[in-house]
Amino acid sequence: MSRLYFYPKMDYQQGETKNPYVKDFENALSVHHEVINKKFNSTGVLDLFKYLFKADIYLFNWIEEIPRRRLGKFQVPIFVFFLLTTKLFRIKVIWVLHNKYSHNLAKNKWSDFMYHLMMKNSDLILTHSSNGIEFGKKRYPKAVKKIKYEIHPIKSRLNAEYAEKKYDFIFWGSIQPYKGIVRFLKFVKERKDTSTIKILIIGNCLDVDYKKQIESYVCSNITYKEKFYSFEDIGKFAAQSKYILFTYSRSSVLSSGALMDSMRMNCRVIGPNYGAFQDLSYLTMVNTYNDFEDVLKILSLDQLQPIDNTELDIFFKENSWLAFAHKLNVYTSELLLKR
Repeated sequence: MSRLYFYPKMDYQQGETKNPYVKDFENALSVHHEVINKKFNSTGVLDLFKYLFKADIYLFNWIEEIPRRRLGKFQVPIFVFFLLTTKLFRIKVIWVLHNKYSHNLAKNKWSDFMYHLMMKNSDLILTHSSNGIEFGKKRYPKAVKKIKYEIHPIKSRLNAEYAEKKYDFIFWGSIQPYKGIVRFLKFVKERKDTSTIKILIIGNCLDVDYKKQIESYVCSNITYKEKFYSFEDIGKFAAQSKYILFTYSRSSVLSSGALMDSMRMNCRVIGPNYGAFQDLSYLTMVNTYNDFEDVLKILSLDQLQPIDNTELDIFFKENSWLAFAHKLNVYTSELLLKR
């Protein structure tokens, strides 16, 4: 069993978005690997050096966001030195490419540097979207052979419950500017033929200015419930909605854990014709759009397209976290044979 350092090691319940991806990933890794860093990372990149003589593999999620963290500009050169050290000791580095750049950080010289650094020094780059490979071909052609596409793992479906459709669209989760909700609300408000569309927005918004923008659109047909809801409660709201709508910007999005969780709710999804949404648009429950006019066209269909449950049962089985753990083990075994 290979020894693996996993980053970031954190308590997802304490994060702004309470995203369970990190914990689910670590649990999956533990099937075939020994995750050697047991405690939460509290010392930044310095923590990496504590395991240099213990780890066979370092696996990084969102390491490219170091520059925007506390003392981030000082941590970058230390991280560069760390990567040089892994080459010296023949330790393998895996990087998960989640986005084309940070959702919350405008593209700049620091993000460019970190992406270049990871593309060059990673031994394996995982992406949950086929557009991740296209991104590599365009920006980092020498790294393409190292990029592997695996669908974002998914957990089991919620029990389907029938509910009257009170809303046409629901937005759920942490409310952040990159999700483009205000752009869609503005689009709806400016049209005369959308006055009856009912929209539900649920979730916390820590950006005060963005929260005010959303609240300015609240009316009899647009409801905003600012509160953190459990996944089960979100599922109940989704059951009352015709579609879960994603209005992410194409400029940064590749994969989407929220898409996978939405599929678990047995609700039809509409998302941009890009990234994971495009990859999974062959499924009966996933619809894509090129512009907001397409969203209205999908809504205007006389009746909702039936969801193919047999198709989904197969999809959930083939893309479970356990199945992902087995696929990843094949990759890591191949890496370690090259040491």
